[in-house]
Amino acid sequence: MLRPKVKKNSTVIHPNSRKAMQMARSEHRDLKLEKRREESHIKVQAKLKKLKWFRDNIDTSKSVYTNEDVHELILRYLQRFSEEEKKMKEVQSMKGRHNQNRMSVEYKMQFTVEQEKRDYETCGFEVPNLTTTKSFEYFKNWDKDVRFLSAIDLVVCKSPKCK
Repeated sequence: MLRPKVKKNSTVIHPNSRKAMQMARSEHRDLKLEKRREESHIKVQAKLKKLKWFRDNIDTSKSVYTNEDVHELILRYLQRFSEEEKKMKEVQSMKGRHNQNRMSVEYKMQFTVEQEKRDYETCGFEVPNLTTTKSFEYFKNWDKDVRFLSAIDLVVCKSPKCK
């Protein structure tokens, strides 16, 4: 169990007292809530990053996307790190150049892409709904603000091979 924090001006509390247990429970609850907030924040930031990429890479001259166009856009999204990976491999191929930080960045990119490909091919990949006029217009005019993230209509797309 957690030890209670004792204030300087307060009286000393016995570690096995009810008050100490109550304070420890309260502190433990606060830690759990903070951890949950951080995890939620990380998930929201990942979703925001993905939606920003889609917002930057849609063709705004179109009125709607077809299902085939959406799948092509997803495949482009899955290939978004290919240029960076090529550059990293070129740097690594130079004799005497070994940078461990780059290895971890490369590993993170590979892991992310593999996870997203696995999701796309099995359970589906969550993307903005670009096949209806209303949701496409809203997404096209979205200013990439987190506050309006919940208003974006999302759909789950599976790979055509999966069916």
